[in-house]
Amino acid sequence: MHALERRRRILEMLQKESFLSVDEAQKALSASPATIRRDFGELAERMLVVRGHGGIHKLDNAPIMGVLPFSRRKVDRPEGKNRIARAAAELLHDGDIAIIDGGTTTVGVALYISPMVRVITNSLPLASALNEPTRGRTAVPEVNMTGGYVYPRGEVLLGPLTVKTLREFNATWAFLGANGITPAGVFNSNNMVADTQREMIERSQCVAILADASKLMRLAMVRVCELETIDVIVTDEPPAAELVAACAEANVRIIVA
Repeated sequence: MHALERRRRILEMLQKESFLSVDEAQKALSASPATIRRDFGELAERMLVVRGHGGIHKLDNAPIMGVLPFSRRKVDRPEGKNRIARAAAELLHDGDIAIIDGGTTTVGVALYISPMVRVITNSLPLASALNEPTRGRTAVPEVNMTGGYVYPRGEVLLGPLTVKTLREFNATWAFLGANGITPAGVFNSNNMVADTQREMIERSQCVAILADASKLMRLAMVRVCELETIDVIVTDEPPAAELVAACAEANVRIIVA
């Protein structure tokens, strides 16, 4: 059976069950476990399924153009993302200006950021969260939003107007999410996201990538930049030795929250 037909059959099987194991798929499709795992990996990379222990989970709402709905992504690894957000906020000092992109890891920074830090963002949830007092904070930070196209299900502004608006700003830090980080660089799943992130990098003195351990040593469709372009990776588990070595060579600091 051709790989495309196999993967189509896998998606059909997931319409009937919320979880499909490697063992179930290999028996139904007469394929080896290694082949099924490759198929599962390809479908997960395309964000058509969610990887789980020993198999894949059904995705209730199909992604648009390679991006999962924000509501789906925010429940993935919440404790790790919270630790990452807190550690990232500690990089900021009063008077700093932070560009923060849209994402379920970066949005958590709103809980910890000082009201004396000014924020530039293309994230609708982050702007809303920063506009509310939280954790005893009575004042709220100054928030500047980019213009742009409201990306379906992503709750983020993207496109040429977003990039044009960013060119009017300068910042101390950029806090960016990622779909993958390897020794070859930082990756994301969408060209418009990558274009926006490159402009955020260009407008900032320092760049931090906020990414949980599931993104480490993982490729995505579009390379945003090389490791040498960034300054810090904030994650929730120690990276593989290969990535640690590459970051050391590129003079990238790794913070394990």
